Amino acid sequence: MDSRNQSHPVPLPLLFLLLIGAGALMVLSFAPYSWHWSLSFFLLLVLYQSVQHLTPKQGLVAGWCFGFGYFGLSVSWVYNSIHMFGSATAPLAAAVTLLFVLVMTVFPALTVWAYLRLRNNLHWSAHALLFASLWVLAELARGKIMGGFPWALIGYSQTTDLFGALAPWVGVYGIGFVIAFLPNLLVDLIRHQRHGLARRAAAVAGALVIGVASLFGLSALEKVQVSDVKGTSLNVRLVQANIPQELKFSRERLESSLQQYTTLSVQDLPETDVIIWPETAIPTYFANVEPVIAPFAEQLLEQGVEVLAGGFHRDENFSYNSLRQLGGDKALYSKRHLVPFGEYMPFRFFLNWLAAYIEIPMSDLGKGTGPNVPMVLKGEPLGLSICYEDVFGEEMRELIPDATVLVNVSNDAWFGERVAPYQHQQKAQMRARELQRPLIRVTNTGVSSVIDYKGQLQGSIEHSTQGFLDTTVYPRIGTSLYARSGNWPVFILAMLVFTLSLALRACRR
Repeated sequence: MDSRNQSHPVPLPLLFLLLIGAGALMVLSFAPYSWHWSLSFFLLLVLYQSVQHLTPKQGLVAGWCFGFGYFGLSVSWVYNSIHMFGSATAPLAAAVTLLFVLVMTVFPALTVWAYLRLRNNLHWSAHALLFASLWVLAELARGKIMGGFPWALIGYSQTTDLFGALAPWVGVYGIGFVIAFLPNLLVDLIRHQRHGLARRAAAVAGALVIGVASLFGLSALEKVQVSDVKGTSLNVRLVQANIPQELKFSRERLESSLQQYTTLSVQDLPETDVIIWPETAIPTYFANVEPVIAPFAEQLLEQGVEVLAGGFHRDENFSYNSLRQLGGDKALYSKRHLVPFGEYMPFRFFLNWLAAYIEIPMSDLGKGTGPNVPMVLKGEPLGLSICYEDVFGEEMRELIPDATVLVNVSNDAWFGERVAPYQHQQKAQMRARELQRPLIRVTNTGVSSVIDYKGQLQGSIEHSTQGFLDTTVYPRIGTSLYARSGNWPVFILAMLVFTLSLALRACRR
C-alpha cells in the first residue's frame, strides 16, 4: 500500500511548526553549543520519519520548514555582517538575510520532495539510503553553487566526537551521509516489522547490534594512524590585536594598529621560529607601510624569526587579499576563493545597485591564481589559507602531502562574537582532522587557536581579547584517504543511488 495515501497522525500545520522547531534545534549541535553528539542524528531522524505519510508537494513544504529553522538560526550572523559592518540599514540587512536564508531552505525542501517522489521505486530497506544520498547531494551542491556556501554542514556536528573518526577517511560530507543514513535505517528496520512480537523484538535486537558494532568500529578506527610525526618542531607566536572592525580600516588608526601588532609580537618573546598576524592585520597595501614594517621584520629575521602577516597586494590588474612574509624573500600568498558580496560582486551586471547600499572596505578583489603550493618558512612547508577558504576541504587537500602544517588567518570580526567565530573554528578543526595536520588559526578579534591533527584544541586566545599565544607545533607527514580521494567516493555513491532510483521510476511508468 502507498503510504502517501494514509492520513498523517499529526495535523499538517502542527507538523510544519514542529519541523521548524526541529530545524532550529540543529544549531545546538554545532559550536559554540555542541550538545550531545546524538542530537543531529535525532533531528534528521525526526525529519525523515515525519514525512513518511506526506505527498511530494507536502514534503516540499515540510523540508522548507525544517530548512527555515535550520538556517534561520545557523546563519543568522549574516545580518550582523551586513548591518553592523556593511553599513546597510537595519531593514535592508534584515531583508538580505531573510532572502539568503530562503535560498538555503531550497536544499532541504528539494531533498524531501525528491525523496518522496522516488522512494516507492525502491524496497523499504533502501529508503534511508536514498534519503542520505539526496541529503548529501544537496549539501555538495550548496558547497558549489555561486562559489559555494558549505556552512553548517551536518557533519560538523561530529567534529570532535566519535563519528568524527571518519573524517580522515570520508570527510565532512561522508560523515553527513552516515548521520542521514544510519539512524533512519535502524528505525526503518524496526518500523517495518509489524507482524508478530518475536519479529519486532528480533528487529530491535538487530538494530542494537548494528548500532553498538558501529560505535566499537569507530573506536577502533580512531586508533588507526594515517599520518606520522615528521620529527621536527616549529615554535610559533599567534598575535591577536583585537582591533574593532569599525575602526580597523580607519586611516587615523593605521599607525596605532601597526604599533599594537609589533608590540605584541616582541613582548616577552621566547625562542620563536614564526610570528603570525591575522588576515588584514595590515589594513592597506603592503607597499604603503613598507618603510615601517621592513626594519621591524628585518630585525626579527636577524634573530631567526619570520613574520607572516595579512594585508593587501596589488598588481597592474587587481588588488588581492594576501598573506606575506614581511622579511627575507617576501613570499606572498593571495586568497583564491573569494566571498560573494564581501570580496566580489556576483552577477554584477544586475546586482551592482546593491553595492551602493552595502559598503564593505576592499570588497572588489582579484583572486590568486597558479598552483596552490605551501610557503616554506624555517624549513617547513606551510599550507596557507585565508578566512573562508578553510571551509572548503576539497580545495585545502590540494596542499597535501607537501604541507606539514596548515595555517589559516581570518578576520572573523565581520561575524559578530556569539556564534559564527566558533562555528568557523569548528570548520578549521574538521580540516585538521580530515587532512591529519596540525592547524594554526589566527584571527583579528578571536577566536585564535592551535589545533592538533585530531581536531582537538591545544590552546586559544578568547574572543574580544588582545594578546598572544606561544606554542610548539609538531609537523606531520603522510596522506589520509580523504586527502587522496576528496569528496568523490561519497558523491559517486550518492549519484549511483539517485540514478538507480530515477531509472527504476522510468521503468515502472
